[in-house]
Formats: sequence, structure tokens, C-alpha cells
Amino acid sequence: MRPPKHRSGGGPLAFVLVVMLLLAGFLVLIRPVAVDAVMDLASGRDGMLRQSVVRALVASRIANDVDLSLDPKGELRDFEIPRGSTVSRIAQDLQKAGLIKTAFAFEYVVYDTGRELSLQSGTYRVSAAMTPRELAKIFERAPGEQSALKLIEGWRLTEIANAVSRAFPTITKEAFTAAAVVGDRQNTVLLGLDPKTPLEGFLYPDTYFFRPDATAKQIVDQLVATFEDKAGAQLRTAAVTRKTTIYDIVKLASIVEREARDQAEAPIIAGVYTNRLKIGMKLDADPTVQYAGGDWGILSLDDLKIDSPYNTYRVAGLPPTPICSPGLRALLGAATPAQHDYLYFVARGDASGDHLFAKTIEEQEANRVKVGNK
Repeated sequence: MRPPKHRSGGGPLAFVLVVMLLLAGFLVLIRPVAVDAVMDLASGRDGMLRQSVVRALVASRIANDVDLSLDPKGELRDFEIPRGSTVSRIAQDLQKAGLIKTAFAFEYVVYDTGRELSLQSGTYRVSAAMTPRELAKIFERAPGEQSALKLIEGWRLTEIANAVSRAFPTITKEAFTAAAVVGDRQNTVLLGLDPKTPLEGFLYPDTYFFRPDATAKQIVDQLVATFEDKAGAQLRTAAVTRKTTIYDIVKLASIVEREARDQAEAPIIAGVYTNRLKIGMKLDADPTVQYAGGDWGILSLDDLKIDSPYNTYRVAGLPPTPICSPGLRALLGAATPAQHDYLYFVARGDASGDHLFAKTIEEQEANRVKVGNK
């Protein structure tokens, strides 16, 4: 008799693995198609997005869009919600008006936050600088009950004053600027500053909602209070740890805000300027010269010779005041700069907005040649 054959357990196991791989591949290929199909089906059909399973399926594709504005520099203009408008009708009108990128993002955030029964009809003052989430929040209240104010990261005090004046016609730019000083405010981030010090840098960039009859002082109070709430604790800790002042950290953050288009680079760029300060090297920061010149335009070689305490090509150290309102990423980057040996950086000159960093002037010059900046 022949000895019995021994069957290997590898056959069934291999079969199971192949099936699992085929199934995984099928899901990878079919899921995007399924998501596209569901989005096409749900768009413009009020009710489908009420279902949590539908929102869960499309969340990964659309969730980021609800917090992105179409145009960060968009101007305020009128937008009407007719009586009886559905969510999809409002979304389509917003997209047609050039206020949002996709109608679906607005529909998604309305249903995801349960606001579908809260939207009010009327004529609102809104802009493409507002995100779908912010617009949904605005439309919860009747137009006469609130005015929206959108402040952008990197705006200087004069730009903020212009935005306030547009949103609140009874407040002049001069009146807002006069109110935007330390005064008798007791916010901890302002402690030690002269009462006459302008609040450049402390007016936190965000979207705010005020009563239409809000005063300049009430608006300034809210902007500074938001700054305190968002970054106060981190700045106080950093000031003690690094043996510096909150004011100097905000000065640095304001420069970083104007330099770091990719906010992931904020700590690295803050580290470059910190390294320069440590060795007494001039900051050579273009944004401070732009601030001295009164706009954010491209600099010429003559601009770098301007006689101003804000010209960091001629004057060592930080500028006398912050030069703009930094956002949270820039503030945190300046509070805790990255630890490295870089002393130089140059923009790549592409759509990414990223930079090349260098430790020596020779490396910097090589990087300049690489990006075509000679």
C-alpha cells in the first residue's frame, strides 16, 4: 500500500489571502465610484443628506470643503434667500453667485449640523471669503439681527479698519483705529503695554457676528478677547519659558504670518528668525519693509533702502510693533520655534508657496540659483 499523501495547509490559506486581496482591491476601486454616485444622487435632493449613513459615506470627500472659502479677499455683497427656499436652492444660488466653490459642501454642512430647519429668508451681507460653515451659521438668524465680519490672517490694522467700516457703515475707519489701542483693557496678553499702544497684532483673524448697532469699542473688545482665548495661555507659557515678552512673540508671529504661505512652515521660519536674533544678525524680512511702505506689493532694491525703524534690512532686531494680525499657526510657531541651524530661506517660486532653507550663505546662493532667484 502506498503511504497516505500529506496535504499542505498552505493551499486554503493562500486562497483566502487571494480572496481578501481581491476584495480589498475591489473596494479600493469601487468606493470612489460609489461615493461619486452618491454625491451626484444627493446633490440638489433635499433629504438624502439627512441620513447619517449618506453623510458618513461622502464625509472624507467633502468634509474639508466646508471650511474653505472660495476667495479669502472677497468683498461683502448682498445675497437674498427667498421665502420658502430649500437648502439645495440656497446652495445652488450661493454657487451661482460665486460665493462658494460647490453647492454640495453647503448642503452637507447644513444637514451635518442640523441647521436645515433654522435657515432664515432675507437679504444678507456676505462674501466669498466666508466658508460654507460660516454662511450656514449666518443664515440661522434674520439679516437685521446680526452683521458678519470676516478678518483674514495677515491683515494690518488699516485693512481691518476698512473691513469694519464696510460691514458697519456707521463706524468710520478713523473711529475704529482710535478704539484699537490698549487703553484700559485688562487682557493678560496686553499687560505691561502702554495704554496708547495700537492693537496691531492682537485683533484675532476670524469670522465674527455682531449686532448691526455694535460700537467700535465692542468690536475691538471681542477681537482681543478672542485672541486671548485662542492663544493667550500658550503665549504666556512661551514668554516665561523663553525669557521674552508676549509682545515680542507677537511681533515675530506677524512676520512669520506674512512669510509662511504654507503654515506648516511657520515653526521653521520662526526658527530662522530666532537664530538670526540670537547672533545679532539683521532679520532682512521683506514684510516689515512692505509694512513701512504701506502695502504688500513686490519690493524693489530701492525699497530696501527706506529709512524706517521697520526696515529690518537696515535696523537689527524686531520691528517696533507687530506688522499684521497673525493666525493661530503663526502665533504657535513663534511661541515655539523649530530647533535647527538654518539662517536663510528662499521661496521655491511655485504654487506650493514653500521655501528652501539653508545654513550658510553658500547654500543660500545655491538655492537661489536652483529656484531662479538670482
